[in-house]
Amino acid sequence: MKLWFQRILYSLCIACRPHRSRTVRLAFPLLLLSVGFFGAATIVKDFENASYLLLDPSTNVITEGEPFSLEVYVYAHEPVNAIDISIAYPSSQAQVTSVDAGASVITLWTEEPYIKNNTVYLSGGTFRKGFQGEHFIARINAIAKKSGVANIEAKNIRLLAGDGAGSEVSVTDARGQNSVQIQIANENGEVVGAVSVIKILSDIDGDGKVDLRDISIFMAAWRNRDIIYDFNGDGKMTFRDFGILLSDSFFK
Repeated sequence: MKLWFQRILYSLCIACRPHRSRTVRLAFPLLLLSVGFFGAATIVKDFENASYLLLDPSTNVITEGEPFSLEVYVYAHEPVNAIDISIAYPSSQAQVTSVDAGASVITLWTEEPYIKNNTVYLSGGTFRKGFQGEHFIARINAIAKKSGVANIEAKNIRLLAGDGAGSEVSVTDARGQNSVQIQIANENGEVVGAVSVIKILSDIDGDGKVDLRDISIFMAAWRNRDIIYDFNGDGKMTFRDFGILLSDSFFK
């Protein structure tokens, strides 16, 4: 009877088998993977119910003297008919030459986009209830001046709802896209001062650690088919990038 019971237990419990150590070793990562997917499913809905700003650079690595651009997008989870955004940049490393808003969703500018004190100002609105979803706001054109890491960051983001009352719409930076870093190399291909920048590549939300929040943000981008978090630099967002994220999160 005891032998029969052991055989039944053996057939049902893979972890109890003596020569399945690899399966047991994989059990923990698989459990963490399941938790990541579950957490992503719950937070993806939060992203769909939150507005955010996206700064999308034409490149993250450039050489002194070369031009680059930075496109500004706004995602509105509810109708927005007015914006007020300011984006700061280091004048010692980058020179903004122009701001192109020809294809912008904003049709009425309180002031034409302008540059002052190392900051680009974007302020305007649209007719009626406004826009919803992700829309292009403006393209900032610049030239790389001096080798180093240029931190470009949105210092002010105000969105007003098209509800007739001018209610302010909450904005989140859960995706970590309110700022970007442009690495500017000199003629020798060196980025001066880059080594002083301490940042975990897969720390998406920039809180100094890689946790379930970063995994959830990654999964939301994957679900939306966004190629944002390309950790291994192959030009695509694949399961390899997800593996790097998991490795940084759970095994370091």
